Parts: sequence; C-alpha cells; structure tokens
Amino acid sequence: MEKKFNDFRDMGVWQQSFGLLIEIYQILKTFPADERYALTDQLKRASNSVVHNLAEGYGRFEPKDKTRFYKIARGSTFESMSQILVAEAQSYLSKDACENLIDKYKKIIEEINALIHYLEK
Repeated sequence: MEKKFNDFRDMGVWQQSFGLLIEIYQILKTFPADERYALTDQLKRASNSVVHNLAEGYGRFEPKDKTRFYKIARGSTFESMSQILVAEAQSYLSKDACENLIDKYKKIIEEINALIHYLEK
C-alpha cells in the first residue's frame, strides 16, 4: 500500500490530517485568550500528533513499528474529537462547526484503520 508513495506527503490520510490541522489552527485563533494554555494548547497538541505520527509511521521500516505510530495517530484523532466537544460545550464552536470537524476526523480514522489493517495482514 505505501509503496506507491514517494513520501508521507503523498498519503491521502496525511494530506487530510494536515488540512484539518491548519483548519483547527485558524479556528483556535477565535478562542478566548484565557484558553491559550488550556483547551487551545491541548487541541493543538492532539491535532499535531495525528499529522506527525502519520509521518513518523511512514518513515518506519518494520510494519509492526509503522502500525504503532498509526495507532498513536488514531488515538490522537479521538482525543481531538473529545476536545472539540468541550469547545462546543463552552460555546467556542457552534454545533454545526463541531459536527463538521468530527466528521472530518471520522474519515481520517477510517483511513488510518485501513492502513493498520493492511499492515497487520
């Protein structure tokens, strides 16, 4: 599956995750300043973790090692979704914006699952 990629930037799931990371950064600029070292920071870290663990997993040689990083990225998608729900509960995001972001993360999870299943065969 990965053999067709020149590097991690060619992976559709990485591209989707990177685009969502940039979108999250833009949204976080609208959050209150008192959240800068709390929810904003946590959501940045989780969103970055998805992107960077996908890249690191790509760079690993052994399938088992690759899947370990893909599983970390998968976990970070769920962490990001949970934090997005907190943002909605605090009225930093509308329900529609929240659901839109969660739907994008669900698609990323499907792609990560496919990578993991392929490598674990």
